[in-house]
Amino acid sequence: MLKNYFKTAFRNLMRNKSFSLINILGLGLGMACSLLIFLWVQDERSMDNFHKNSPHLYDVYERVFSDGKLETAHWTPGPLANELKRSIPEIRYATGFNEHPQSLFEAGKKIISVKGSCADSDFFKMFSYPLLEGTPASALTSPDDIAISRKMAENFFGSPNAAFGKTIRYDNYKDFKVSAVFENIPENSSQKFDFIANWKFLLDTVSWLKEWIYRSPYTFIQLQPNADPVRVEAKIKNFINAYLNGKDGAGFHLELGLQRFDEMYLNFNYKKWQAGWGTH
Repeated sequence: MLKNYFKTAFRNLMRNKSFSLINILGLGLGMACSLLIFLWVQDERSMDNFHKNSPHLYDVYERVFSDGKLETAHWTPGPLANELKRSIPEIRYATGFNEHPQSLFEAGKKIISVKGSCADSDFFKMFSYPLLEGTPASALTSPDDIAISRKMAENFFGSPNAAFGKTIRYDNYKDFKVSAVFENIPENSSQKFDFIANWKFLLDTVSWLKEWIYRSPYTFIQLQPNADPVRVEAKIKNFINAYLNGKDGAGFHLELGLQRFDEMYLNFNYKKWQAGWGTH
């Protein structure tokens, strides 16, 4: 009986060739588009989900109240990460993170332009970027330390092992010691960099970043395993005001909030967020 069904269907297809061709092409195109959309959504949702500490990683953002208006921003003062870690017991690790412009590095006879970032010594304890040389605890402990990617290590020194402990010159005025070599950043990472320089180096180089009134870096924190993010957000809500010393001015007020790090990629622009964690 099933054979008869196929015969009937085939005869109908042959009887209406043009109509059948349009239907088949439409069905095929629809299935192909659906598959492509599914793969794109799957790829977008995979961003930053490889960090083993993801459930405890948060971005600290600002809600800025000015003249009756509310704006939000990811950019925060340079000293914020260290002060939060020092003051809030529920915060296990914290780091500032500042994307660095394209910079010239020199080692031996090679001079290459490289894009990177600056972060504090907790960075590799928080984020799961595998280290080929060095350890998370020692990667960025000194202002002279720099961590570089496998690609950068191979370009300058031939291999990660050969790069470890070597000196590399930055913009022809600062010598860094390669204190760690990390695996190349995967495609499903929203952070893209080939080096991480020490945070104190950044603050010493760009002195205005030490001031609380100015904003540029991101601030990332990792909560203790049993910490409640809602309670932590309540604790840090007015944290920054004590450090402004009245510089915020009349009609101007700042509050801090938390956003899961692995939610930032798909929810980066949240200017209309009105309240705390998880509300938009």
